[in-house]
Amino acid sequence: MNAHSPQAYFLSAVLHALAAAIVLLLGFAASQSRQETTKVFELVAGQGDNYAATVAPAIGVPGGIKLTVPAPPAPPAPQPPEAAAIPPQSAPIAEAPSIPVAKPVPAKTAPANKDQPSFSKIVKSTENRKAARIEAQYRRQLAKEAAAEAKQRENYEQYLKEHGSAPGKAPRVDAEGIAGGVVGGSTANKEGGAGGKALTRDEQDLLGSYIAMLKARVKENLVPPPGVSDRLEARVEFYLAADGSLSRLRIVNSSGNGEFDEAVLEAFRHTQMPPRPDHRGEMDSLTINMRDEDEGSP
Repeated sequence: MNAHSPQAYFLSAVLHALAAAIVLLLGFAASQSRQETTKVFELVAGQGDNYAATVAPAIGVPGGIKLTVPAPPAPPAPQPPEAAAIPPQSAPIAEAPSIPVAKPVPAKTAPANKDQPSFSKIVKSTENRKAARIEAQYRRQLAKEAAAEAKQRENYEQYLKEHGSAPGKAPRVDAEGIAGGVVGGSTANKEGGAGGKALTRDEQDLLGSYIAMLKARVKENLVPPPGVSDRLEARVEFYLAADGSLSRLRIVNSSGNGEFDEAVLEAFRHTQMPPRPDHRGEMDSLTINMRDEDEGSP
């Protein structure tokens, strides 16, 4: 076959088209892979723009304040419940000798109603109810005292677990840190956190951490319309400039609810970011939903 024949030109064109299609597919796959990795980036807790931090800042003041926390008193030993007081019995009174008297003539009375309870039964029933009420009050008091002792014992055991020492050895507290820190943070971080949930994290790509902080702030600013499902999500395309400003916002994948889509765009408009770590601008996109945990696409 001649190299300059029409069949040769056609075959060459087909091969070039296949090569171009493969390059485009590889580029698209790489782009999707980069976007998918953004959902696994962690941010440390604490206020600030420090998306590069690997440990959350401690709460306190610069330089720290050394103070001694007074030890709580040891819980008192449980006391046995006091026995109910028994009223003293009076000595029996000697009966006076009986004097015979004339028997009075019984007066005629109306026949008693068989359905009406006798006076003795009424008195006995009243005494039984009163005794049951006193016993119930006594049992409630015992249960209340037992619950208080159990709570006190639990607090004491929790204190030992947290401080590792018994009361009487007053621990020292180092209040060094920053105002935007968190409990459990490290005094090594003097700059602040990134508004995340982790106290520590591994080293990770700075741009990925930056995009993760952007998504977290957009979700914080999201005010969804009332009554919408928390399963709604919308993907937004935007231009992220080198200085961190956002523009060219548009919905590329609608949630199906126009009010929710507009709320997501409004959240982007109210989000402020520090400059990008790579000092460049580019188009990007994020999927925003109302769930606490990032599920699905970034």
